[in-house]
Amino acid sequence: MELDLVLSGIQGLPQRFQYSVLEAATWGFSRKLGAGGFGSVYEGFLEDGKRSIAVKKLEGASAQGARQFIAEVATIGSISHINVVKLCGFCVEGCHRMLVYEFMPNGSLDRWLFVSNQTPEHPRGVLSWDRRVEIALGTARGLAYLHEECREPIIHLDVKPQNILLDERFVAKVADFGMSKLLGGRDVSHVVTCVRGTPGYLAPEWLLHSIATKKCDVYSFGMVLLEIIGGRKNLEVSRMNSDLAWYFPAWVVNEVREGRLMEIVDERIRALVSEKAAAQMIRIALWCVQESAASRPTMPEIVQMIEGHRDVEEPPMAFHFAVQTMVDITASRDCLSMAYVTPPSFDVSSLIR
Repeated sequence: MELDLVLSGIQGLPQRFQYSVLEAATWGFSRKLGAGGFGSVYEGFLEDGKRSIAVKKLEGASAQGARQFIAEVATIGSISHINVVKLCGFCVEGCHRMLVYEFMPNGSLDRWLFVSNQTPEHPRGVLSWDRRVEIALGTARGLAYLHEECREPIIHLDVKPQNILLDERFVAKVADFGMSKLLGGRDVSHVVTCVRGTPGYLAPEWLLHSIATKKCDVYSFGMVLLEIIGGRKNLEVSRMNSDLAWYFPAWVVNEVREGRLMEIVDERIRALVSEKAAAQMIRIALWCVQESAASRPTMPEIVQMIEGHRDVEEPPMAFHFAVQTMVDITASRDCLSMAYVTPPSFDVSSLIR
């Protein structure tokens, strides 16, 4: 009864689902699409509306009051943009907290960027350069909308290829936005007590000082843009050696300094990409990952850059990349937990604590 009063007092809510309905729609939560720091996602199908859905079972949300959870759901549910995944419904029942999204048939960007070649799962093979630019532009537009056009601006704080979904036409849609407030109710525009995110994408001020602003998303977007250009992951411990190959952004800076821009482009499509187009995208990415937040452009400015409506000057090339990971290094039994990497060269042994 109390929950019904809460629901009746909040306007603009998406559809509310009972737990049993979502359990049946997902075949007992048996078809897992993926998992992240906020919970697991399952494929489902609603017989009543004949539509495919993706159901996210949130972790760490059970302690949150129903009123606060529903209020945040109302905010997220009101968001409507072609480059943002649509929240179709929710479930709040006992300890269960779930979000129901539109289903993206082409999955997440990482599944297409990091695939070796044509496979049964990816019969159309590697993403073309034009498609990569469109995906980058769509992602930038989605983040710009969250930052500047929502009734309550949203800082994502976990921008990565796994959170960029692709519909049937490969239109990019930003997913997992608003999770920090939904699960914690904290004001992410100020210093916060716990850093959540993914190694390789975290802005220095967020990683080292727990300071979150819109420019943190800009930094993460820049890291994703480098991956879109190069077709490889930013952080590959299996490549760890003295030539920077294991940390792609530092290697990129070295290649730019040496004038080898085309070496940065994914070798599978390199022959079909003009050096002018590649240089433009690389410059945009390097502006985004500037260590100083004040030096980074805003997301609306990035949209203009990718569209070609704003000049992109040569970015400053003084970088100190903040890296966070927990990995076993073959050469020793120590762990690398946090370090600065300074291109164009570094001594791996100095990174091991």
